[in-house]
Amino acid sequence: MKILKIAAIILAAAPTLLFAQEAAFQMKGTAPKMFNGKMIYLDYTKDGFSVSDSVQIVNGKFSLTGTVDEPIYSRMVLDQEGKGKLMAQNVGDRLYFYLGNENYNFTIKDSLRTATIKGSPMHDAYTAYLKEIGGGFMDIIDAGNKAFAAVKQDAADANEQYEAIHEKFEARFEARRVKELAFAENNPNSIFSIDALIDASNKRKLSEIEPIFLKLSKEVRQLTTARQLEARFLAERSIKIGSKAPDFSQPDTKGKMVKVSDFKGKYVLIDFWASWCSPCRAENPNLVKAYHKYNSKGLEVLAVSLDDTKGKNAWLKAIEDDGMPWIQVADLKGWSNEAAVLYGVRAVPQNYLVDPQGTIVAINLKGDNLHTELAKVFGN
Repeated sequence: MKILKIAAIILAAAPTLLFAQEAAFQMKGTAPKMFNGKMIYLDYTKDGFSVSDSVQIVNGKFSLTGTVDEPIYSRMVLDQEGKGKLMAQNVGDRLYFYLGNENYNFTIKDSLRTATIKGSPMHDAYTAYLKEIGGGFMDIIDAGNKAFAAVKQDAADANEQYEAIHEKFEARFEARRVKELAFAENNPNSIFSIDALIDASNKRKLSEIEPIFLKLSKEVRQLTTARQLEARFLAERSIKIGSKAPDFSQPDTKGKMVKVSDFKGKYVLIDFWASWCSPCRAENPNLVKAYHKYNSKGLEVLAVSLDDTKGKNAWLKAIEDDGMPWIQVADLKGWSNEAAVLYGVRAVPQNYLVDPQGTIVAINLKGDNLHTELAKVFGN
């Protein structure tokens, strides 16, 4: 079965009038008796770290409480089939919404996805925003995947059907991006404008996005995702061959702080990766080979993982399984890893070769290209 291959974006937005909120969020819900005993899972982020909570529906009711630092894009999953969170979150009954320290009253009839939500001004605003730009991102992804699944794989024109579906949904996303840019232009006081600009930046040059960003209100630009987007603007201008590699400090696997500047006087390859990243894991044997060949000649590797707190054990296991002997660091904030934000990393694997003076001399070295460039530096 084909899967619609369009990268998902983590969002965080709501109108600025919603910044002043209560100290905690309160969720209460009702559901038909057929859902008694079923689990509901809630995932969001706080202080840069992922948070997971869950509750069982009992006597047709459920409730969840907690706090967030600022309005944050969140996911709720109802495990209707009792197959566990992992299965449910991938193909089950999911709801993507914005979570703030507000009251949420859910009324579930046959699906969490179609539940009625009252009591939250933020949710009302988010619903209106989605209507204006042409629907929710994941709703469009799910519709595309449903269309792909409907194609008979043995059909003579299956590939043509897949291509037509892909083009149809790409066009739908492009129309959505146009509306997102217009929304951001016209709503500088709405933090949904950050949502709009982040999504639009996937198919637009950052130089086109930045002027709109600079017109947003000060309050909106203080959001975590806004500061991350601003860091991308800076990284695009400064993280390039011939520029100084920005310094950062993160804990290694034993908690010891390691800095880029610790490697001054040596060549160091700053490698961004993650245990869950298949291309990263596929490239690791090539990097191991290069390390063993050139380490004695002066090459060091500083690996920065984009795993989060829930993936810490997977990160440590991947280091062992892939036989990586170099220094590994991570702040366990996932895509919000502060070093990754500083370097404008939007995909992994990604690396930067830094010379003894701290200057970036090569970017994104992989495969044979890694060995070719290292041979130029160290000789064969």
